[in-house]
Amino acid sequence: MTSVSYTSEKVENGLYDVKSFNSLPEKEISLIEAYNLGLSQGKKFDKKAILLFFNSVDDGIISGRNGKKMNWQGAFSLPTVNHNMVVIIEKGKLKRYRIIDSSEEFTIPDSEIKIDSTNIVNSAIEKFKLLPRDDSFSHGYHFRLVRDEKYIFLGVDGKINNQNAEIFYNPKNGEYLGDVMTPKNN
Repeated sequence: MTSVSYTSEKVENGLYDVKSFNSLPEKEISLIEAYNLGLSQGKKFDKKAILLFFNSVDDGIISGRNGKKMNWQGAFSLPTVNHNMVVIIEKGKLKRYRIIDSSEEFTIPDSEIKIDSTNIVNSAIEKFKLLPRDDSFSHGYHFRLVRDEKYIFLGVDGKINNQNAEIFYNPKNGEYLGDVMTPKNN
């Protein structure tokens, strides 16, 4: 087990439950609300915590029309303490987090996250006639914030003309970046 000191805190690999989970009310939250929950937890270990990725997680019900979901997961780099942190959000509340060894991945600076899932879902529905998915893999609309070597993408997942589709936007300004359509398996 790797252990690192950051100020007076000691950071150790492991899975940690959040004590307040059962006392907080259940609610749907947007991508930025989920991101802020995770970032707040990450900054308890490293003031320079920075996002690696964030996405909604299927909850078995058709939801997301308002850009909000109950379940999310994401990962943050904790560069000062040489670790990463994975956060699990269920029912709109931080449920647990896992501290793991650091890895070389592209990061998403806070300054690049200005557009929320509540904004892009409306654009995808209006401009592309995106419908919610309802299959064994996914229910409703889903959202993810990821990056590659060059670009940062904010995606909304659903269906267009009976095909699975993901519409991508720039998370800084909301500009349409492209889409991916895959035929639905019968």
